[in-house]
Amino acid sequence: MSLLFSACHEQNKNTVSTAELMKSREIKKVSDAEILKKGGEVGNQILSAVLEIASRNVNTETVNCEVDSWKAIDSLETTYQSRIERLNSNNQLISELELQLLAAYQYNLENNEKPTSSIQKLNSKTILYTYPIDSASGIFKYCLDSIGQKKVELWSVKIPIKEIINEL
Repeated sequence: MSLLFSACHEQNKNTVSTAELMKSREIKKVSDAEILKKGGEVGNQILSAVLEIASRNVNTETVNCEVDSWKAIDSLETTYQSRIERLNSNNQLISELELQLLAAYQYNLENNEKPTSSIQKLNSKTILYTYPIDSASGIFKYCLDSIGQKKVELWSVKIPIKEIINEL
């Protein structure tokens, strides 16, 4: 009798798992506006984590300006299936859109305007979330402004649209 109950219980768990799997694979029709809105939310989550990681690596006690050596960024990229970079105009693989955003952020920095994030479609498969490195941050103070020049850099987060749609 208990074997029959156990088999039914196991079959019931499989049915629930199958239903969840089917729901996760159902076709969703979403607008670009919904994708960008959710992409902004995901970008904000990633940025919050990046800023926390940055504060641990660049502060009055520790100055490690090499973002590529921050292991926590790698795990964050894996978690969100995204690409996180610290960019400036000297980066060789920077996109035209990122260059335009750098110029806009440079203007804002020179005119003491409050930094804001940008969320845009980079291409048909990727959302680009950017945020300028804040002039009050450790990275700006210890890594960028060492000779008194105000040069802007930005956090660039490339998020696959597929991942954003799965979040909806």
